[in-house]
Amino acid sequence: MAFFAGATELEFVPQGTDSSRGAKLISDGSNGSFWGYMGHTGTGSVQGGGAWRYRSIYTHGYLAAGYKGSNPWRSVNKTWHATDSTLYCGEQISGPQSYCDGFYSDYNGYIQAGPTGRAFNAGGDWMASYGLANGTIRMFTADGFSSAGLSYGYEGNDPKNEGLTYGSGGFTNHVGGMRLSTSIVDACGTQDIKGQGGWMNGGGTSTTHRMHFPTEVMYTGWDSGNSGRGTAAAGENRGYFQWSGTNYKYVTWSNSTWTTNWPQGGGWGKDNHCKIQSTKWGHHYIGTGNNVTSGKARFSDATGATLANFSKVRSYGEDNPMDGQDWGYIMGHYDGQQNNHTIKQTHSSDSEVTLGANAMPKGHYGQSSGACSTASATVIGGGM
Repeated sequence: MAFFAGATELEFVPQGTDSSRGAKLISDGSNGSFWGYMGHTGTGSVQGGGAWRYRSIYTHGYLAAGYKGSNPWRSVNKTWHATDSTLYCGEQISGPQSYCDGFYSDYNGYIQAGPTGRAFNAGGDWMASYGLANGTIRMFTADGFSSAGLSYGYEGNDPKNEGLTYGSGGFTNHVGGMRLSTSIVDACGTQDIKGQGGWMNGGGTSTTHRMHFPTEVMYTGWDSGNSGRGTAAAGENRGYFQWSGTNYKYVTWSNSTWTTNWPQGGGWGKDNHCKIQSTKWGHHYIGTGNNVTSGKARFSDATGATLANFSKVRSYGEDNPMDGQDWGYIMGHYDGQQNNHTIKQTHSSDSEVTLGANAMPKGHYGQSSGACSTASATVIGGGM
C-alpha cells in the first residue's frame, strides 16, 4: 500500500501488481480507492469496493407486463437511467401477464408469460425473452423449445430435433427447454450474474427452475422447501428469497445450497406484496409491512442482516423494482389502485423521490405486479 501527501491528510493508494496491469485507479468515495476495470469479477489483487459494482455499468432497464383492475398487460417499457425517462416499446410479450417475475442476463430479459387470452392472476408455464438492447421480443416458448420460426439459443443439437419433448424421460428433473415444467404464479425470480444463471422458485412449487444463460436451457431441481408466492434479490455471492408467511432463505450461488432464514428472522412483510430491490452496493431494499404500507429496510448482501429502517415516500405495494447502478426505480405500484407512479431510490442515501410523467411507464394507465430487468450499454469480460 503506497501513500502520498494530500492537501490536508495522507491519502492511501493500493499497491499495483502484475495482475492489476492495465487497470485504472478508481475512487469509491468514502470506501477508498481500488484498481479495477470493467468486466472484473473481484478475484486476485484487482478488487476492492468496486470490483463487483463496476463489473458492468447499468445504463437502462425495462418493465414488462403488469396489470390494472383485472386486466393483465403485454407491454414493455424502457427506462434510461441517466435522464429518468421512459419510452413505451409496444405490446411485446407473447401473452398478458400479471403477478409475475423473471430474471435477466447480460444481454436478454426473461419473464414468465402466458398465451393470448390468459386470465388475470392465473398460473402459466410459458417463458418469453426480449433483447436488452432495444426491448424487442426474441422468442416465447409455447412448446418449450422454440416458436414461430424464431431461432433458439442452443449450442449444438436442438433436443426437439432429437425426438424429445419437454418433460419426457430424458428431461425430467434434469434438463428441459426454456419452458417451465409446471404452472406457477407470483414466484421468486432473480439471477446469479457471475454464474450466468436465472432462478425461479415458488409460486406453486418448491422446485427451482434454473436457466443456463449461454445456452438458454432450463434445468429443474434445487428444492427450496417453500412453494408460496414470493420475491427475491440478486446478490454477488448469494440470492435472497422470501415466500409468503414467515419463510426466508438464501442460496449460495457457488454451490447452489439453501440456508434457512436470514438473521432478521422473518420480521418483514408476510403477504409478499412488497418486492425486493437488488443493488450492487452491498445491500438490498425490502418493504417491511404488508400491502400498501410505508416501512422499508436496507439489508446486507453479505449477511442478510438489517442495516437500516426508513419510511417510503408513499405507502405502496405490488411494486415493480428496477435495479440500477447508483439508483433504482419503482416503476409503478399499488397504493389503493394500480398506477404508474415512478419512484427513484438512491443507494447512497436510502432516499426516495417521486418522479414526474417523463419517468413513468406508458401504454396503460396503471401497471403493477410486472417484472423488471436491467442492462448495460457494454459488458466486457468477467463472469461470462
